Amino acid sequence: MNLNINIIDWLAENNNPAIEYRTKTELLNEKADNSKVIDWVKNILPFDWKDTKGLWLTYYYNAIAECGISGLDFGIKKSDVIKYFQENPFEYNCQNFMQLRAFVMLGFEKELQNIGIIENLYNKQLLDGGFLCLHRLVKYEITPKSCVKCNNFALLFLSECKKRNINTSIENNLLQYYWKHKLFYKSTNLSSLILNAREGWRTIDTFYPFEVMRIGIQNIVEAFCTLGYGKDKKLEEAWNILEGKKDKDGKYKLNGTLSKSYLPKEKVGKPSKWVTFYAILARKNKKK
Repeated sequence: MNLNINIIDWLAENNNPAIEYRTKTELLNEKADNSKVIDWVKNILPFDWKDTKGLWLTYYYNAIAECGISGLDFGIKKSDVIKYFQENPFEYNCQNFMQLRAFVMLGFEKELQNIGIIENLYNKQLLDGGFLCLHRLVKYEITPKSCVKCNNFALLFLSECKKRNINTSIENNLLQYYWKHKLFYKSTNLSSLILNAREGWRTIDTFYPFEVMRIGIQNIVEAFCTLGYGKDKKLEEAWNILEGKKDKDGKYKLNGTLSKSYLPKEKVGKPSKWVTFYAILARKNKKK
């Protein structure tokens, strides 16, 4: 892959140790010392982060995973994974898939397999190939449609499993969901977005860091590239949308972000190192 040296130099600056580390290890395939990024993550997380309950505990695990370090290197134990699912029953919702992705990235896929969570995913897919929260599913007398927000995180989780050769058995059915929806649109109206919010909060926008309700297009495209569809015609529109986010220097601008973030915030409307990193990673995986 031909890399823009100026952009790589920009990503590898030392003002964001996580992007610096992941640029070296994932874009340049170099060995890098992770001690600086570990110290950086410790400084941005609260001291008692493991005692947090609910959604923010999921966010903190994702903050560590996004920085490219393993859970064991950060002091997370296998018993922490077991404890998490003992205290947080798995309901097949977007937060659960967000947590699964984090644990896979942190290196705890064997623990997930031992618990049986990964093996059970296939049995919970709905007729359209996607997923829906169990507490909502039980309210319907007939099988309903799945939730795109949940499916988006299942997609990101699936792509991380693919990188590690983990078989989930959900890939084919989940992909059929996206093809039926042309990735972003209602199946009943392929010109109408499923998540049609204000600009900056839609799936066709560059949103980061992701939350349970929103994922940026850079992560969606990178996931499909990892799964082997980077050159597929079904991804052409998504590529065109993503490439339209670049500025004159080739850096990708941020359309939206969290009001309260679990990672240091970047400015909306300005070039984003996180968005640019994922866009370049997508292009790299597209070549495979």
